[in-house]
Amino acid sequence: MTDEPELEKTYDLRIRSAERAHDDRRTALQSVGGQVLSFSNSAMRAPALVAAGGVAAALGFYSANYGRLAANPENLAIFNEVLFWLFGSLLLTVIAPGLAYFSQILFAMALAEEEYHWKSPYIRDTPKSKRRTMVGQCFRWATILTIGASIVCLVIGGFSFLSLIHAP
Repeated sequence: MTDEPELEKTYDLRIRSAERAHDDRRTALQSVGGQVLSFSNSAMRAPALVAAGGVAAALGFYSANYGRLAANPENLAIFNEVLFWLFGSLLLTVIAPGLAYFSQILFAMALAEEEYHWKSPYIRDTPKSKRRTMVGQCFRWATILTIGASIVCLVIGGFSFLSLIHAP
């Protein structure tokens, strides 16, 4: 008889622990939903901002320096190289929020596919949640590589531009 109250107490503790774990997971799911919304807004805004800024900057520089650029074919080649690297950077910058958006969607879907249990572990992965997490990780790494490549393109384009400024 002395074991019964302890079993009931253990049961109550286990149920409370499960409820806390379930609530924590629901809170995490809501947080990921907010991140998905944020990335979706960035993914839609970035192309418009980047395209407008890139075109304006390239046209302004070309117009202001046409005489100097046209006088030497090497300067035009360097200018084309600058444009190549800078627009490559811009393109990768536009792609990155989309990749991040897809990764966050997949992480949210993975959380939604988990199973809730009343015995420890209270939240368990399912085959679907594991697959979606793995694909989400692939998109996350693709985002990181894309951002890194964008920075490299920007640095190369910047140094090329500096060599154009110092060219005779």
